[in-house]
Amino acid sequence: MKARKGCWTCTARRVQCDGGLPTCQKCSRAGRECQGYEMRLSWPRDDDKRRAITMDLPPVVMRAKPGTNLFFINTTWRDVELHTRISPQMKPLPEAETSSDLWRQPQLRASHMDLVHHFYNSAYLSLVTFGVNPSQLRDILIRMAMADDTVTRLAVFYALLAFSSLRLNGLHQQAIQFKISALHSLSASAKKGPLSLAEAAQHVAASMLLGAFEILIPSESSGEWLWYIWGALNIVEATRLKYQSHESDIGHLVDWLYYHDLLSRFSIHHWRHKSLTLVAPYMNYPGPQGLQYSSLARHRPASPAPNPTYVILNLLSEIYDRLLDSWDPRSRNEEYDNRLKALEDRIGSLPIMPVSTSFGADDAVAVEVYQMATRIYFVRASQSSWKLSTKIDSLIDNVFAGPLPAHACGHFFPVFILACEARTDEQRTTILNLIDRTERSTQIRSIEGLRHTIQSIWVQQDLHADSDLLVNYLGMMSTVISSSNAPPSFV
Repeated sequence: MKARKGCWTCTARRVQCDGGLPTCQKCSRAGRECQGYEMRLSWPRDDDKRRAITMDLPPVVMRAKPGTNLFFINTTWRDVELHTRISPQMKPLPEAETSSDLWRQPQLRASHMDLVHHFYNSAYLSLVTFGVNPSQLRDILIRMAMADDTVTRLAVFYALLAFSSLRLNGLHQQAIQFKISALHSLSASAKKGPLSLAEAAQHVAASMLLGAFEILIPSESSGEWLWYIWGALNIVEATRLKYQSHESDIGHLVDWLYYHDLLSRFSIHHWRHKSLTLVAPYMNYPGPQGLQYSSLARHRPASPAPNPTYVILNLLSEIYDRLLDSWDPRSRNEEYDNRLKALEDRIGSLPIMPVSTSFGADDAVAVEVYQMATRIYFVRASQSSWKLSTKIDSLIDNVFAGPLPAHACGHFFPVFILACEARTDEQRTTILNLIDRTERSTQIRSIEGLRHTIQSIWVQQDLHADSDLLVNYLGMMSTVISSSNAPPSFV
C-alpha cells in the first residue's frame, strides 16, 4: 500500500499538505490539530448510494418438526445455496403406508409429456447400445415407464424424465429433481419386500437410466454410474431375469446391462485406486473359483452366434478372464501361449456383417472397428509393451486407411484403443476428425472427456519417444485413466 502524501486534516480541507513529521507544518502554523497519516477504516454514510450495497432479505425462520432429531451436517456454503434453490421446488413424497393408491400414475403435466416426446424422438439415441436396436430399447423403456401403477414403474418414469431433461437442457434443477424422485422410488421399492419379475425388470431399467444420466455428465460425476450398473446386476442375480428369452423385452434389457458391465470391467481393470475394487456386489455372484464378474460367455454362445456383436463382446470378456500379468510365472509356459493363440485366431476370424448399434448408418463400420480394436488390445495387452508387432502392423494401417477417415463412431472403447496406435500426425489427425464428426452428431453424448484422455496418451507417447526404455502398454494406459477424477466410462 502506498504511503499517504497528505495528512487527514489537509485532505479534508482540500489543501496541499507539506507532509511534515510528526505533524505537518501547515496545520501547526494554522493552529489546527493534525490528524496524521495513519490508515483509517471507513463505512458509507446512510445517504451514500454510490458506496453502499443494500438488499432486501426475506425473514428466515428455522423451525424443527415435532419429534425431529436435530443433528449437525458438515457442509459448505455452496451446498447450502444449492439446497436453498432446490427446496422450494421439491415436493415431499408421501409415506408408502399411508394409502393403497399412493403410487398411482401421477398427474402428467405438459412439461412431462414434452420430455417423454423428446426422449422418444432423439434423447434415446444417447443410450449407447451394441447389438440391441436403440429404437427397440426406447420402446421397452417407455412401456415400462407407462405401465401399471407400481413403485418401480414410477422409478422408471422419473429416471426417464431426468435423462431426457438432462439431454435437452443440461444439468439443472429440473433434471436433479427428477433424479431424486427416481431414487426415492427405488428406495421405496426395496422396502416393499420381494419383487415380481416385472418389478425387477423395471428396477433394472431405472438403474440403467440413472447410470446413463451419470455418463452424460462425466465432468460432474464421481463414478456413480458404476454403482447403478452393479445395483442392476444384483437385481438380475437375485431374480430370474437372466433366464428370460433373449428376444423378449427383459432379454434386450439384460443385454444392454451386460454390455455396460463388460465395458465397466475395462475401466476397473485400468483404475488404480484400490478402494473401487473392494466393492461387494461382485463378491456374491455364484460361479467357479469365486468368479467376480458376470460372464457374457455364459449369457451368449461364443460361436456360432446369431449376432456378431455378441461374439465380439464374448471374446472381449474372455480376454479379461484369460490374460495374465507379465510378471505372473504362468504367463511363460507353452499351454498359456497356445490358449492365447487360439483366442487371437477367433478374434481375427470374426465375420463382418451389418447389425443394429446406436449409430444407425455406421452399423457395419462400428462392428468392424470394434473387431479391430479388440484384436489390437488383445495383442498389446498380451505382450505388455508398445513394441510394434508384425501381427498387427498391417491391421493398424488398414484401420487408418479404411473405415476411420469417412465415418463417425459413437463407441468410446474402440476409438480409444485405435487412438493409442496413432503415432504419426496424419493418423492423429484422422482420430481427431473422427471425434469431431461424432461430436457434431446430435445423437451422441459429449466426447470431450475421451478427447482429453486420448491427448494425454499421445503426450506420454511423445515424452517417451526418445527413451531407451520399453514402456509398458497396460501401465501407461492405467496411469492415464487413473488420472481422472472418477472412473471414465468407455461405452
